[in-house]
Amino acid sequence: MTSNRFYSDKAHSIVDQAAWDRRMASVKPLEDFRREVTRFSSRGLAGSKGWSQCAGRWIAHWAAGGALLGRMNETQAHYERRWALTAIAMAYLMIKAEIPTADRAVIEPWLDRVADAVTTEPTLRSRNPNNLTYWAGAALGAVASATGHAGHWSKARAIYRDALTHIQPDGSLPREVARGRMALHYHNFAIRPLVILAELSERRGEAGYAAGNGAIHRLALLTFKGFGDSSAMARLAGTEQRPLERNALGWLAFYEKRFPGRLAGAAAVLGEKEVWDALTGGNMSLLARKGMP
Repeated sequence: MTSNRFYSDKAHSIVDQAAWDRRMASVKPLEDFRREVTRFSSRGLAGSKGWSQCAGRWIAHWAAGGALLGRMNETQAHYERRWALTAIAMAYLMIKAEIPTADRAVIEPWLDRVADAVTTEPTLRSRNPNNLTYWAGAALGAVASATGHAGHWSKARAIYRDALTHIQPDGSLPREVARGRMALHYHNFAIRPLVILAELSERRGEAGYAAGNGAIHRLALLTFKGFGDSSAMARLAGTEQRPLERNALGWLAFYEKRFPGRLAGAAAVLGEKEVWDALTGGNMSLLARKGMP
């Protein structure tokens, strides 16, 4: 896989537009697949068996070709694989019950092989884990939930529990605060995989939200407050923040469903329009309503 970094400053807060354009051109086929397969699976979750089976055949085609198992040319490519694996595994989990056995027999070993590759990435052995590590955890957790692989779940759980120790009393994540004007963006980017891991934990009968003395609630509060008023994050980061957009709040659909009213104003922000997040499976509002399969 070919990809490249796209920030021009040490804090990784200023996008180099030319580098961004190169990155987007190189990963366009992957982005297109992720967007469309999550759209198909969301329609399947809504009740269309045909869309589910179409998505399953598409995933099986990629699986048969050994997608995401080639050489990663650069550190950024490892991250692209984590994001893609999270999305694909979540999409598959949503529609697994409707996919024919023959397709499942191709898809699940492939998901486990890609997850194996993620566990061996040198970037996963960082002494200073951050949101990118959490995304690896979400990828492994989603795969484990889809295939039943105990080893992948064990690693996902460990990443999640460790991540909770990074959350400070004020709800901040020090490594994301260091992202300057992008601190709020990266707190939100960090909570997305962590809420998925919390939900997958609860699905297994394990403590998700209560783990780590409920640390994820502090992160949720700080991040959601930043959607309407980023001044607290600006004070922490020492600079104005890039605003969050509603469509970046897919995690909020799960959180509000499980803890209605805990975040004042969350229901109003969610409103009646569905919230989508292609990185975590597609229609998060629908998935939250139905619950993790």
